[in-house]
Amino acid sequence: MKIFFLFLIFFIFSCQPVEKLDSIVFDNKQLTRLDIVSSAIEINEIFEKKFSEPYIGHTLKVDPSQRVISWVNDNFNSVGNENIFVVSILDASLSQTEFENTEAKNFDEKINYKYDLFYLIEFNLFNDNRNLIATTLVEISRSTTSGLYISIHEKENIINDLIYQSLNDLSSESNILLKQYMSAFIL
Repeated sequence: MKIFFLFLIFFIFSCQPVEKLDSIVFDNKQLTRLDIVSSAIEINEIFEKKFSEPYIGHTLKVDPSQRVISWVNDNFNSVGNENIFVVSILDASLSQTEFENTEAKNFDEKINYKYDLFYLIEFNLFNDNRNLIATTLVEISRSTTSGLYISIHEKENIINDLIYQSLNDLSSESNILLKQYMSAFIL
């Protein structure tokens, strides 16, 4: 009986708590907000989603291009009664590739996944006659890695964190370039 209790005590103390990952929350209010002197804001998704390997954006509940559309809708305000501000999503691709980790220690996984996210967004400002007034192109690339054998929840969190960090980069870089090339039309 004493052995049973001793075993039970060792068993309880040897159990490690399960690591709980918090879900990533996409709050566009934390990103840069811009007021554009225009009567309307148009969003063109020129990017054609790729459904072949290694691209995985189409497998997500909300793909990277939808995150950009949501960011533009929430953070860009049109102020004025002339000009048209056009946001064109030229690329919003997310890929997953396997790679061999040559620096892995004895108990580390030898094969890992690499996730690459690439955004290419074009901002154009046209007058009411559709003549181009100002333009700028924003390019963002970010990547991260994970183990081969992770839970679906961990994978979703890793990808969502990658998308959120990329959106943060996109927001910051867009703010810089829009103020540089469209300063007369940014309030």
